Amino acid sequence: MNFLACAIHFLSRRSTLWLGVALLGLIPWLGAGAVPAEPRTALVIGNGAYSDAPLRNPVNDARDMAAKLRELGFQVIERFDADRQTLRQALREFEQQLRQQRGVGLFYYAGHGVQLKGQNYLIPVGVDIRQEFEIPDEGVDADAVLRAMESASNGLNIVILDACRNNPFARSLGNRGLARMDGPVGTFIAYATAPGSISKDGTGRNSPYTQNLLAAMSIPGLTLEQVFKQVLVGVERETGGSQVPWVASSLRGEFYFVPPTPASTPAPAVPAPAALPAPLPAADGQEPAASLEPDLVVARDAGFSISRHEISLAAYRRFAEANGRTAPEPAPGPGRDSPARVTWREALDYATWRARQTGPAYRLPTEAEWEYATRAGLGVYDPGGQSREWTCSEYRPEYEGQERRCATRLPEAVAIRGGQWRAGADPLSDDLGFRVAREP
Repeated sequence: MNFLACAIHFLSRRSTLWLGVALLGLIPWLGAGAVPAEPRTALVIGNGAYSDAPLRNPVNDARDMAAKLRELGFQVIERFDADRQTLRQALREFEQQLRQQRGVGLFYYAGHGVQLKGQNYLIPVGVDIRQEFEIPDEGVDADAVLRAMESASNGLNIVILDACRNNPFARSLGNRGLARMDGPVGTFIAYATAPGSISKDGTGRNSPYTQNLLAAMSIPGLTLEQVFKQVLVGVERETGGSQVPWVASSLRGEFYFVPPTPASTPAPAVPAPAALPAPLPAADGQEPAASLEPDLVVARDAGFSISRHEISLAAYRRFAEANGRTAPEPAPGPGRDSPARVTWREALDYATWRARQTGPAYRLPTEAEWEYATRAGLGVYDPGGQSREWTCSEYRPEYEGQERRCATRLPEAVAIRGGQWRAGADPLSDDLGFRVAREP
């Protein structure tokens, strides 16, 4: 089976939005120490006994994940070293049980996977694939998992793909890594590494990804997104930055594997947004201030306001013309309201200029503010996860509160947010959009 290009941790193709980062339809807990408010059903697959490309850890990973999920209140269907028929039957059983129970569905896969022409396939044990054209017949279409979950019509689905593992074979059947996947609304997809990249099988009992995931799932009071942020930090540290986990989400709200304990403080309730009053027109015949003001919404009780949309290219051009700068070229396609894609420093300079024109102290939002605004629905965030946005927070693997602060110097990496969030970006990158924030 020397075709395998990577062990897929398939996390259904970047379902309508990231790191990046907003959740829709997550099922909350009843409260600290309570049983889950909704039924929980999981299908766990671990495939490692491949004849030509064996993997040492997927069965260990799947056994440990199944045990952890049972501990967390899931009814678990588990299969190890499954052939194609076994995998398909397990998927059918999972759909039927999920349809009956509803609630939360979770699919976990550890093993080989391959992408062919943008389509991902889970690789069963016992197949004989020698040519690319055989992959669709021998593999199991990863989208079948998403279709099964959608057919069950439950509220929240989580797909975890610990795949795309390092592969000793050089033959180029399929493409490197997995392709991005689109899941139905209410789906959270987590990949062990970014689409098109390779993850590590590991030298211990578990892969680096599953090892960190098992630990993070056990921490009380972490939301689903916070769990996977912990995983990202741990895997990135252990692999020296060579493997960066990735997520895609179309969820809103909060879900906890373990509810907050009485000593922990859950995230504040998300209030309804409030529109800012329109500014008065200028009295000196100059251009009204309203034409310079971004469309802001207030995060009540959170102490900030944020622009409803990314700053448009048209708005950025006005800044560039006023300061003798060159504006970026519009992206291909319809560009009337396309966002400006600029460097981090250019985004900061724009906010400073905007403040001089209109009075309020504009700045970039912190990472924590961006995340709060996304969960509260304060604005239009890219539902397809195509764009990422600058924040003013410095990125560091160790969380020391910097997500709530703006950097005071040019950082080496800036925390960025978006549909498929990544850890950070080089401030000199010029392909990210941005919003502005201010005190209300």
